[in-house]
Amino acid sequence: MPTRDSRLAPTASEISTSVPTMLGWLALLTMGGALVAASMIVLPFWPIQHKPVDLGVAAVLLPVGLAMWFARKRAPAWTVHAGLLLGIGSTTASVWATGSTAASQSPALYYGFLIAFAGVFLRRRLAVAYVALAGGLFLAALLTHWRAALATQWTMTMIAITLPCVVISTLVGRLRTQALHDALTGLPNWRRLEELLAVQVNIGRREGWPFSIAAIDLDGLKQINDEDGHAAGDQLLQATTRAWLNVLRSTDSLARIGGDEFVLVLPGSELDEAQAVVARLRAELPSVPFSAGIVSWSGHSIGELLRRADAGLYAAKKMGGGLTVSDPTADWNSTLEPDQQSNGVAS
Repeated sequence: MPTRDSRLAPTASEISTSVPTMLGWLALLTMGGALVAASMIVLPFWPIQHKPVDLGVAAVLLPVGLAMWFARKRAPAWTVHAGLLLGIGSTTASVWATGSTAASQSPALYYGFLIAFAGVFLRRRLAVAYVALAGGLFLAALLTHWRAALATQWTMTMIAITLPCVVISTLVGRLRTQALHDALTGLPNWRRLEELLAVQVNIGRREGWPFSIAAIDLDGLKQINDEDGHAAGDQLLQATTRAWLNVLRSTDSLARIGGDEFVLVLPGSELDEAQAVVARLRAELPSVPFSAGIVSWSGHSIGELLRRADAGLYAAKKMGGGLTVSDPTADWNSTLEPDQQSNGVAS
């Protein structure tokens, strides 16, 4: 596997961790839009100036929605944006097809579902971009048969669909943060770690990017909790977290998965680079000893990768702690850090 510049490695913040989930919901919205467009023609409704356009919207959205649903588990991330653009464009076509009456406000409300989707699943700046796009296309559709009252219609509709979406996205963001982060340290928790690893494994299989992980366990936390109380232990965890984050790269992720257990995800890093990062953690806070097991990904599943890192961690613990075992399948003495090799710790 080629060595690459870790500064260029994609991170979890750049690639969605739940493309199948997003496409599943977007497929349902797309098929729902098809049914709405069809119902405006089939069911009793106010007059529509261009019925064939609505029929065409329904004819396009229904098969596309079905295709998105069945392909959601293997589709690339860009299909999410393609689906959103198709939905916004189709809604605009329905607004135009309805005509110059206030009835055009009805299909325009479907912008709200798409904007809510963007607010929940996408980064804020992307969601704002989709709000601006929807508002601009909505206005353009109204301008084709403009009258003064449509200005009020556009304003009221945009407020009605934007404000609830802002509230929804804010609440979802807070709930997601609480669900995926450790309350004490603010680090990603076990669930978020699984997402981070899934991203890196997918990148590794698709693009050949290397990455490594390190399982880390503080050696003296239990004694501090027993002697000085859990408050002292919590302060140590918080101070350790702050110190380690100061020396990690922007692409690295540190997760807390237990009382004194951490997992470090190092995108773009081969084994030797991961060893250097762990060495920097030791140098940054030499008063807090820890044991670590490092594994570089080479096609493992997430479970196997974590098991191998844990095996290295337990090997380091068994040898007295304060050590790093880089691969539990390799010779222990050859994988110890240089300062530990000189002390002759391995058997």
